Amino acid sequence: MRASSLLVVSALVCGVLACGVSNPESGPTDRVADREIASRGVVIPPAPESPDPVYSPFLLRLEQGQPFGLISFKDVGMSLAPNERELVYESLAEGLAMALREDAAPLSSTVHHDHEIADPANHVHCEGRHIYVDLWSEAEGWGYSLWSGCGEDDQFAHRAVRTNRGDRLASLDPLAADIASTLRDAVRTNCFTRHC
Repeated sequence: MRASSLLVVSALVCGVLACGVSNPESGPTDRVADREIASRGVVIPPAPESPDPVYSPFLLRLEQGQPFGLISFKDVGMSLAPNERELVYESLAEGLAMALREDAAPLSSTVHHDHEIADPANHVHCEGRHIYVDLWSEAEGWGYSLWSGCGEDDQFAHRAVRTNRGDRLASLDPLAADIASTLRDAVRTNCFTRHC
């Protein structure tokens, strides 16, 4: 009995020494070093500027007879400085309106500025014939998802667009073109849900 108890205690002591003991008095430098070691080889995306989404005041209204009537945008991690948001949001809306027209079967729309659409309180329920675009930063470009409603099954696209974000406004053109292409595919296949 005694030999086996010593063996267990020895194993526990060796395990503690092998794993290392956390020193509660270790400084921030030690914790940073531990995180760097733990994350070596792992790409950690930049954290969004704010955990709360920011709704763009710019939206697209589509003409009558289109499969949907409204497109709105939600920034869920674009990491934009507050002073550049307005310009980026407007440029993206204008770019998407132009990209939707560039096709044999164009989707005609107009860009509107509406402070009410930017109020989070106006996004607590879903409306019919409304496409919701979520936007975020990717390591090498932008990401977006398209939704036809608020439920998990209403997401019908989740994509990343590789582009050089060095020039923010120029990087929005490929993003707008990709969103337009995805929307045209959804219209062509009449698929606006996760499972069609």
